[in-house]
Parts: sequence; C-alpha cells; structure tokens
Amino acid sequence: MTRTRLLLTILAPLSLGACGDKDTTGPLKVPELEYGTDRPWPSPEPLPPIGPAGRLIITNNMDDTLSLLDLDTMGSADWKELARIPVGLNPVELEGPHHTAVSPDGTSYYVGISNYVPGSGSGPHGTHGSGSADGYCLKLDSTTNTIIGSVRVDPNPGDVIISKDGRTLYQTHFDLLRISTVAKRGGTEQEMYARLAILDAETMTRKGEMVSVCPAPHAVRLSPDEQRAYIACWSDEVAIVDLAQASHPVTHVKVAPNAGTAVAPRHEPYALTVSPTTGEVRVSSLATHSVQYLNPETLTMDPDRTVILDGAPMFGEFTADGRTLYMPYQGVEAIAIIDPEAIVPPTYRPPSIPLAPSGCVNVHQFSMTPDERYGLVVCEGDHVGPGTFHVVDLAERTVVKTVQVGIFPDSVALVRRKP
Repeated sequence: MTRTRLLLTILAPLSLGACGDKDTTGPLKVPELEYGTDRPWPSPEPLPPIGPAGRLIITNNMDDTLSLLDLDTMGSADWKELARIPVGLNPVELEGPHHTAVSPDGTSYYVGISNYVPGSGSGPHGTHGSGSADGYCLKLDSTTNTIIGSVRVDPNPGDVIISKDGRTLYQTHFDLLRISTVAKRGGTEQEMYARLAILDAETMTRKGEMVSVCPAPHAVRLSPDEQRAYIACWSDEVAIVDLAQASHPVTHVKVAPNAGTAVAPRHEPYALTVSPTTGEVRVSSLATHSVQYLNPETLTMDPDRTVILDGAPMFGEFTADGRTLYMPYQGVEAIAIIDPEAIVPPTYRPPSIPLAPSGCVNVHQFSMTPDERYGLVVCEGDHVGPGTFHVVDLAERTVVKTVQVGIFPDSVALVRRKP
C-alpha cells in the first residue's frame, strides 16, 4: 500500500464519523478558541507611585521594552529595575523604541517607534535608520505605562524632544535608507532630505506640514528661547529651523570646510547639545571624534573651539550654569569634562571619567539629576546581550551604581510628578 493510500485509509473513518456527528438541522458548531494566556498583550502590573526623586525610563531598542528604575531607592544595596515593560504597537515584531521625552508635569512620556529592519543598515545603531515602514510617536501614561495616544510619522524616527510648556513635540527621522535609495537612482541630495515632525503633544496630531530639513537628521535641540530647532545632519551639516515663522525656513551650516556629502560624509554629525546660558551649539561628529562649535549669533562654525576626543562623541549635557559640558564618547567608554570657554590645541584631551571598568560598552547618552550631583549614563552593550545603566558621582568622578537593563538601551529620561 502506498503512503498516500495508507493516509486516506486512516482519515476516511474519521471523516465519516465527523459527518455522522454533524447536526444537519442547525448551524455548524465551531468550538471556542482557547489561548495559552489570559491576555495575549498583557497590561503592565500596577507599580508603586512615583516618588519625589522621580522615576527613570530607559528605552531598550532591540527587545521592545522600557526599563523603569526609581531614584528614591537608589541608596539601597540591591538597587535594580523596578520593572521592565513591553512597549510598541505590535507584540510579534521588533519595532525599535528609540529615545523618549517627558511632559513637564510628569503625567506622560513619549517614545519614538523606529520600525527598522533587523540585520541591515549602517551607522552607529547598526540597523537603525534602515527601516522602510513608517514610524510612530507613542504617548504613555506615566502611572500605568500604557499607551494613551499615538501618531504616525515618517520612517526611521530618530530623536524626540518636548517644548518647555509641554505642548509641542519635535521628532526627527534618521533615514539612511532614503539616502541610499535616492543615490542608487542618481537623485539629488535634496531628494534625500528627511523631515522634522512638529506634533501636538496633547492631541498627538501633526501641527501642519512636516518640515523638510536635511539628509538623515538625528539629534534635535531647541535654542534657549525656543525660537530655533538645531538638528545634526548626517550630511556634515547642522540644519537650523526657524520656529518663529509659520513657513519654518531652514538654514544649513556645514560643520567644517572639508565637509563631505550625504553619501560620503567626512564628519558624520549625530548628536548635539545646546548651552542653556549662551545658546552655543556643540555638535558630536562620529567620524572625526570631534565636538564642534556653532556660534548661535553668526551661525558659523569656529574651528578654534573644536575639542577632539579619543572616541566617537554621543549625547552630552551642559550644567545649568553653562560652565561645564559632560560628553560621553564611545571606543574608550568615558565621559569627557569639557570647559566650553576654553580654546585648546588639537592635541589637547580634556579630563574624563572612565566607564569601561564598570562594564560599559558603547556609551550612548549622559544626563544629570536635577541637583547635578549624579550623572545618568546609558551604555548600549554589544547589541546582542543586555546593556547597562550607570550612576556617576560627578564630584568624586566615579561610578557608584551599575544596573543591567534590556538589549541595546539608547536613552534615559526622568519622570517627576508635580505636587
């Protein structure tokens, strides 16, 4: 007997039995489906209230989660994640949560969903910037950590920030795929421009048309008066968006005389930092390991104020008085302590705080607690295993806490609820 006939012989009685049991006088009875869990996309478990010191939110880019840590309990010997919660719109796909912003009143926070394609692309994030699907900006309730709003944006969301009054979000799109696609068909650099989304933080809708800014814009920061948005562009330039005018005209400033193009950048601007006092802009360029200076008055670069590091600078932060810039840099894994007023020779290297001995790999972002006593540092890790989060005593210049978080963390933000 052949295998096919054997299979038919076995199935025939089952088929006849099934037909015999069928109730032909009524509708076909379909058995109810049974799921392995009560809730296929479970809501986060209730957490303790956010304490006076606040709660940290870390975006884990490669496992679609957020790590939550309470600063109020940082003094405990076993300080660790309070919770790690899922984030995104699709529970079965990697969506790449990328960067976060917090409302001034602490009631909500916002996460970019980059929707990249794992295993392709280039740049400091490996796969980041190579997505072909539109991204999203999500709004989450800071108490329940559930989505309360979302808006669809362009592919490859990069950075997201919020205005001081909490009404407006600014989201860039680090679209490296657009550059390569346009280049392959011989298009112009202007066709490679990605857009800046200006969003209503309350309604999660767009405020007018998105603004075409430059090829692969990533970090965005506002001037102290919030009349300008400064954007680091992969095309070796800074785009300055005039927010005071309804048409949002854009000015482009090349970061150096030997600047390259979007297809072949020589500097690769990726992040930038704005002084809260002078308004000066410091541009983190990956390829040249340089922290470059943009004069906010003349909108020109001053090469005499460039600081060269021994690794690729990332996302730093000024102190409130503008006198110190803390700049993390990859390769060495350290935090440079930069005097913004200093004019230094190319051979100068600023003092630094080492992170590698504490397990940091690929440092990504530095920020500070409101009292500026501690530095909060996110390290990406090797993008396969867990990344790390570090607390640095800035007076002692030492790491005092290290916590393992999710895969490929890339930002930290502090939620503080107003009384």
